[in-house]
Amino acid sequence: MSDGILKALMQLFAIIAGKSGNVGREAVSMVLEGQLNTELTDKYLKFYDEYVLKFYKTSDLSDKKRSMASVKVLRMCEEINEELEQQDKILVMLRLAEFVSQYDAASEQEWEFIQTVGEVFHIPSMLYQQLLEMARLKDLEQAKNWVNDQVCIAGAKEADLLVHDLNGHLIFLRMEEEGLFLVKYIGSDLLLLNGQPLELQKIYAFPQGSAIRGNKIHPIFYSDVLHRLLKSGPIDLLTFQVDKATYSFPNGKTALHPLTIDEHGGTLVGIMGGSGSGKSTLVNILNGNYPPKTGNIYLNGVDIYLNHGIIKAQMGYVAQDDILIEELNVFENLFYSAKLSMPHLADDEVVKKCNEVLKSVGLWECRRLRVGNILDKTISGGQRKRLNIALELVRESSVLFVDEPTSGLSSRDSEMIMDLLKELTLRGKLIFVVIHQPSSDIFKMFDRLLLMDQGGYPIYYGNPVESILYFKRRAKFVSLEDSQCPTCGNVNPEQLFNIIEAKLIDEYGMLTDIRKVTSKEWNAHFNLQHQAKIEIAEHQPFVEVKTRWSDRWKQWKTYGMRDAKSKWVNHQYMLINFLEAPALALVLSLFVKYFPMSEKGIGEYTFRQNLNFPQYLFFSVVVALFLGLTVSAEEILKDRKILKREKYLGQSYSAYLFSKIGILFFISAVQSASFILVGNLILDVKGMFIPFWLTLFSLSCFANALGLNISATFNSAKVIYILIPILIIPQLLFSGVIVRFDRLFPSITQQSSVPWIGDVMASRWAFEAMAVEQYTQNPYSQINFDLEMKLKDYGWKKDYWLKDLQGYIQDLRDEIHSGGNPDNDFMLIQNEWNKEKSRVPGLNVETSPIAFHDTAAWNQRCQQWMQSAKDLESYYVRLYNQINQEKESRIALWMQNPEKRKDFLALKDEHHNESLEEIVTNKNDLERVVREENDLIQKQNLIYINQEHPSIFTAHFYAPMKEIGPFEMKTLWANIIVLWCMAITMIILLLLDGLNKLREWFTTLTRKN
Repeated sequence: MSDGILKALMQLFAIIAGKSGNVGREAVSMVLEGQLNTELTDKYLKFYDEYVLKFYKTSDLSDKKRSMASVKVLRMCEEINEELEQQDKILVMLRLAEFVSQYDAASEQEWEFIQTVGEVFHIPSMLYQQLLEMARLKDLEQAKNWVNDQVCIAGAKEADLLVHDLNGHLIFLRMEEEGLFLVKYIGSDLLLLNGQPLELQKIYAFPQGSAIRGNKIHPIFYSDVLHRLLKSGPIDLLTFQVDKATYSFPNGKTALHPLTIDEHGGTLVGIMGGSGSGKSTLVNILNGNYPPKTGNIYLNGVDIYLNHGIIKAQMGYVAQDDILIEELNVFENLFYSAKLSMPHLADDEVVKKCNEVLKSVGLWECRRLRVGNILDKTISGGQRKRLNIALELVRESSVLFVDEPTSGLSSRDSEMIMDLLKELTLRGKLIFVVIHQPSSDIFKMFDRLLLMDQGGYPIYYGNPVESILYFKRRAKFVSLEDSQCPTCGNVNPEQLFNIIEAKLIDEYGMLTDIRKVTSKEWNAHFNLQHQAKIEIAEHQPFVEVKTRWSDRWKQWKTYGMRDAKSKWVNHQYMLINFLEAPALALVLSLFVKYFPMSEKGIGEYTFRQNLNFPQYLFFSVVVALFLGLTVSAEEILKDRKILKREKYLGQSYSAYLFSKIGILFFISAVQSASFILVGNLILDVKGMFIPFWLTLFSLSCFANALGLNISATFNSAKVIYILIPILIIPQLLFSGVIVRFDRLFPSITQQSSVPWIGDVMASRWAFEAMAVEQYTQNPYSQINFDLEMKLKDYGWKKDYWLKDLQGYIQDLRDEIHSGGNPDNDFMLIQNEWNKEKSRVPGLNVETSPIAFHDTAAWNQRCQQWMQSAKDLESYYVRLYNQINQEKESRIALWMQNPEKRKDFLALKDEHHNESLEEIVTNKNDLERVVREENDLIQKQNLIYINQEHPSIFTAHFYAPMKEIGPFEMKTLWANIIVLWCMAITMIILLLLDGLNKLREWFTTLTRKN
């Protein structure tokens, strides 16, 4: 209070109570001592004495002075009214009423002064009347008769729960709006209020953490009085019972020794302990996350682990870390959380609930502010904590577990958070709070304190202020009754740990590392004193909340809206994600746009002569993989804290995942489209937008699903971004572009088809799909592609295959003549002839085995084979010439007409790429035929090979057609199906948490070894 207000108060006291002499002065001294130190108390008592002399120079006031005094009283009250809190105003008015009521000759004028004070202080008339009646109580008979709904009387017979064998009455008056109890004692015993004598006929404030002690009674705590009032009110109290619960870690180490507690709604329970004492583990056991090894936990008589689906809606958990979405504002965080928890409610009902909760926690004014993060704060730390609590309040949880609510907050914000939690207990909620270093005011707010010691030992359970006395007695301190400062009433919770963890001193007077009393010994004291035998409350049925498919659908939509909203408001995220694809396409296409050189300098660009087009296709695949992985790699990791809460609440994890997948697929669709639009436009790629987009989009979706698996498996963003290159590099290496499949390590290489390592690479399927589609399905290739396939086949057979076959026949003959074993060459020749007989009608070639020693028979057989080869060569030459003539005829139709000729050449320039042709035909490879075991493999014109029954996993690279089961289809569609199969496999793995389980299995195996 300011100096002016204190002087005004002294004048007010002097006017009203000055003529009561020393009694009035002592009362004024009591008021000042409650607000000021000794020096200032003496200072303002002198002002009081001066004002008394001024107003009471004569024995009584004249009428004129009375009138002037009334005006002064009114003016001074108006000044005081602007600075004092309502609690202090009530106490000031009570002191004045006590002054007046202490002498029988009090005039009507004094009581009018009191009434003026009450009116100016805006004290409600009913409360004002009750305060006056309480001030006038002087004997036991009056006290017994003074009972109403807001009064709680505690005496020897009336309230055995509170007072035993007390010769008198304690009268408690609760002022609900002010959050204050008043207490008055009428009796003859000595009672102490917070260590100070409780004077008779005086009214005292009874704030949180207060205790009344006496030789004949058990201590009466603030929480006892409050609970007595709550029990007599309309609130249905919850019961929360822990019956001999224990817990052990997977390695067998005990994390919680037997604990039994019995709590009710309307209670604020503090959980304290040093580091490693098991506070967090205890909370996870109590809230249903960790099932106890032995014992049971009941909520209203229902076992929370056997009936988790029933009681999960009744319990809430506020973690120490934020579980907020930083991109959303305060209201949106609360709204989406409520929608997920209550999918059956309409939006307007959810909005109404959210608004009510925001007002109740003091966040209404900042509801439109973005939450932000540590580096970009828009709301304060205290507001963040209140919003985290609001997420549980909107669910209307009956039991709330709060982990370190004051961590990192200022003392003011800490008190506001604890005030909020305390207010919630007055509505009947049961709240468990893990707290580390509470201030005195916060410590006294708790109704119960559960203290844990190293190793998971419970060592105290009871009233917080009483805990200091408890440990002092056990440690045999001298000042046993000093639990709080006798002057200011503050409590130092650090005393608890100083006593509990006190160290032994060696013979040199130095502290050792050995504790005087071990955790086990403190626990033994606890067990002796706290031998609780609880009666399990009668079962009170809850309404089981079942997740229906309709609710899952609503949750999916809510998750999607929440995720989309959080991304939309993050302008950097949106800008980078939707501009990086076209930017990369711009850079890539500009640098690979090759202009041929001529005698006159740089020539005109044509798609046909762009030597870098295959590189463009390859890097398109790389970009799709990279963007798909980076956009998804942190999606689940950044939501991990939120997911932990939502898993605790039983919300659908699959709905969350599918909402993520849907949004990521949409982003990938846009990125793929923008990349192809820009790249194809600059490189003048025509007619390939849909095939290229489908391929890159499918590849990105696979990368999205793979990125989500990584995000769900690892706990560090650094690890994730280290893994991305490790995942992409094999995709580049084994795509078949940088290193050909037939040039890999010999044990992997296959000549006739793609090796297994290529089949598991999504990049291989994507590049092949784009390259084959571009080469085979453009308007120019379509003119003669069917004929080209036959020409290339006949040409290879007559020019290369037959010559190699004849060479092997000659080698076989030479081997026979030299007395060697012709097995290998014979099996190859036999196999090749058998394949050819199935293709060429009327081909009659004998391939039956002959004895090795029959040289004459072998000579005859080799001559027959040589003749058949010559005949077959003539056959293929004839077919080749026929097809070639037909091809020339088709081309002639274009070339005869100048306009068509121009169109034909334009088609070639615009749609045919010579560099891509070199790759898909393997034109520059000198090897035309290679042997693989007993087969001769064609290594030229791969795109034209008309393979019989080309299964999707046995077809050669760049095969134009493939079979999936009974269906034959173009390579584009077959490869896209494979990409989607790979993506769906990753999604199933994600839903089953497969990679995480594999990681845990590997970690366990490594530890065992």
